[in-house]
Amino acid sequence: MTHTDAVAYEDMPDSEYFALPSLDQSQLKQFLHSPYDWAWNRLHPHHETTDAMRFGTAFHAYLLGTGTVVALPEGETFRSKKNQQWKDEQLEQGNIVVSADELAMCRRMRENLEASSNLSITQGEETGTPGRDFIRMIEEGAREQAFEWTDRTSGLRLKGKADLIPQGVDYLVDVKTCQSVDPVPFAKACLNHGYHIQSEFYRMGVSQFDPQLFGRYRRRASGMEFWCFEKTDAARWQPYVIKSDSPAAELARKSIRQGLNTLSVMVADAQDAGYGEGYDAAAAMILDQDHPTETKPVEFADWMLRDAMRIGF
Repeated sequence: MTHTDAVAYEDMPDSEYFALPSLDQSQLKQFLHSPYDWAWNRLHPHHETTDAMRFGTAFHAYLLGTGTVVALPEGETFRSKKNQQWKDEQLEQGNIVVSADELAMCRRMRENLEASSNLSITQGEETGTPGRDFIRMIEEGAREQAFEWTDRTSGLRLKGKADLIPQGVDYLVDVKTCQSVDPVPFAKACLNHGYHIQSEFYRMGVSQFDPQLFGRYRRRASGMEFWCFEKTDAARWQPYVIKSDSPAAELARKSIRQGLNTLSVMVADAQDAGYGEGYDAAAAMILDQDHPTETKPVEFADWMLRDAMRIGF
């Protein structure tokens, strides 16, 4: 059964999702990295969009079918009044405007996914084992599914928005665009960007719901697959998985629990001290206390001094 305080939202736009006061995995990762940066951004929310993020948003919408991605014909620009008016109309309709080259890359990425589906199905027919139809998984699964729940250990309200919750399998899916889909660069990206934490955080969230709600047969997902697409002319792609029994997943669970428990104590202390309510109270307290009053001597470890002597400083 679904926990009574867990809520799944149908077709929730990003603006409404970001407005929910609960804590998502990106905020938790920022808190683990620097409580002070988290506190500042919590009280001064801004969503800076880089070119990489903009393309990632467009590709997600194109691949998952959750938005309309459009572009001018190749060779045309927005210098003319007519084309600028067209762009304004598209944005007003909620469509995502990209360049012709970016739209072509989105197409190649999806075509490569379709090719993998066809190959997997053919191989499955030859071997008598089921192939993986990635396109069908997208079409039948819950896409951009937003949800909220309360962590029973810390009492904190959490939220997530999963790229894809496929039907009939026991894993979740997240779509990534990256510079390289080779194993070592992607493994480094996982740790640098906290994909292992994202995987375990979403496993925790989806487990709050009756699996039948999403056409699943297990409450707890076995892990998260990352469908990684290379932003190159060839637009290679590679699926990877972080399984729940992997060392990275175990590390993520410890980090999540440590972060949530620490933040829970801060919220309680901040509320008792009169800073307000909830996460914002903890953020205000953190920033209020981050004011040094004493000068500290620089502490040099022995190895630092040895390195300085070796390189001639």
